[in-house]
Amino acid sequence: MDKIKYIFFDWGYTLAGSFKNTDSEIKEILDKYNLSWKNVFKYWKNYQLLLSLGKINEEQVYNDLSRLLEISKEDLEKIDKILLESHIIDDDTIETIKTLKEKGYYLGIISNNSQNNVDYILERDDLAKYFDKVIVSETIKERKPNLKVYLTAFEDIPEEDYSKILFVSDEFIEDLVAVKILGVKTAWLRSKVDNEWKKEEKEILLKPDIIISAVKELLDAKI
Repeated sequence: MDKIKYIFFDWGYTLAGSFKNTDSEIKEILDKYNLSWKNVFKYWKNYQLLLSLGKINEEQVYNDLSRLLEISKEDLEKIDKILLESHIIDDDTIETIKTLKEKGYYLGIISNNSQNNVDYILERDDLAKYFDKVIVSETIKERKPNLKVYLTAFEDIPEEDYSKILFVSDEFIEDLVAVKILGVKTAWLRSKVDNEWKKEEKEILLKPDIIISAVKELLDAKI
C-alpha cells in the first residue's frame, strides 16, 4: 500500500468482526415476560437506528421500549449491556491495527452506530490510542452513505490527498460505493454473515479496489 497514507475502517462486522452468542443470557431475561428475542428485536432494531442518527437518546430508548413491550427499564439496560459486551475484535485484527500504526498510517473509524458503543469497546480493548479520528453517525446525526459523514471524517486531510485514503468495510453498497465519488480507494471485506442485523452482499455494481476476507490481509495488500 505504497500510495496509501490514511486508512479508515467501518465498525460492525469489519473491526468488530464477530459477536459472542448471547441467546441464552437474553432468553433468561425475556422468559419472565413470555417474550422471545424475535418478538423484541423488530422494535429494538428500529430504535437502534434512531439512536445511531442522534434522533433519540438511550434513556428515551429504554422508556419507549419499556412501555411498548412491558419490560422493565432495568432489564432492557441489562440486554443492552449484554449485546454491547458481545462485540469481539479478534486478536489478528488488533495486531493488524498496531502494525499499521507502527508503519505510520493515519487510522480512523467511520461508523453507523452510537458513540457510547464504539467508545466503550475501544476503551475495553485498549485500542482508542491507535485511532486519529473516530466519526460516529449518532454524533453528526447522519448515516453513511451520506457524504457529510465521509467529509467530516476527512476534514483534516487535504482534498488532493483523498486518493491516498483507503476505506475498509464489509458493506459494499451502503459504505463503499458512495465514498468512491470522492476518489477514495476502497477495500471490501467479504463477510459471510447473513443474519437479522446484516445480509450477505452477493452482487457488485462497482468494483472495489481490493477484496479481502480478513482485516489482517491489508498488511500484504497491493494498491
